[in-house]
Amino acid sequence: MKILLIAGHGGTPYDSGAVGCGYTEAVETRRMAMAVAPKLKKYGFAVEIYDQSRDAYKVVTQGVSLPLSGVSYVIEFHLNSAANDRKGNGRTTGSEIFVHPSEDGVGVEQAILKRLSALGFTNRGVKRNSSFAVLRHVKRRGVSHALIETCFIDDADDMKLYKNKFYEIADAIADGVAEGFGKTVQEKEDDTVTRKEFEVIYNKVNPLYKTISDVPDYWKAEVRKMIDCGAINGGTADNPNDVNMRYEALQAAIVAYRAAVEIHK
Repeated sequence: MKILLIAGHGGTPYDSGAVGCGYTEAVETRRMAMAVAPKLKKYGFAVEIYDQSRDAYKVVTQGVSLPLSGVSYVIEFHLNSAANDRKGNGRTTGSEIFVHPSEDGVGVEQAILKRLSALGFTNRGVKRNSSFAVLRHVKRRGVSHALIETCFIDDADDMKLYKNKFYEIADAIADGVAEGFGKTVQEKEDDTVTRKEFEVIYNKVNPLYKTISDVPDYWKAEVRKMIDCGAINGGTADNPNDVNMRYEALQAAIVAYRAAVEIHK
């Protein structure tokens, strides 16, 4: 059985998704997809991760099909927002999963939410909705789709739990999928090696750009302007091409720079 993992938002032009409590949705959805993938593979699933440089929403709304050949199930990762609880009130707003109204059963999704709830997230339930573009696109092609809103990015309680139990959350999602599809959920082993492996993967997802030559071509000219005008302080008199920023931080800086340029036009 093949499962396709889609990280929400991102793409070019960059869509950060929701932002809150020091986190950016597009960055975190990619982290979660990368963390869940190897755990699903251990259960014997064939797993593909959708091109993380692209935004699946933009792709399908532009009339382009997603790579669904041989895929039986799609998981789309998101973080919810609109809790407006950035200081925290001592309780989580929680997790929910959206499926298409025509979906026959929701056993897999209920298993995922049960395990997320066991970690401390409020179970907001499985909800049927046809308004999500990627979900609708996938279901029209006969493939089951689950849009996971892992927790609320603007709820301090949610994000504290998310930070402290990130790896357990990835386990809960993978274990829920395995349980829902009738596999025996494995007992957890020492995850020291898994954590190290994940850190290697994360450094690939969120690389450090030491100099402007490391920056992706589609950003180079803009980053050059930002260095020259002092919008970022990576460059020095001796090393004017230094950037010394990671992917996530540079994305945020570029978004802010673009906004400033628009304001001063």
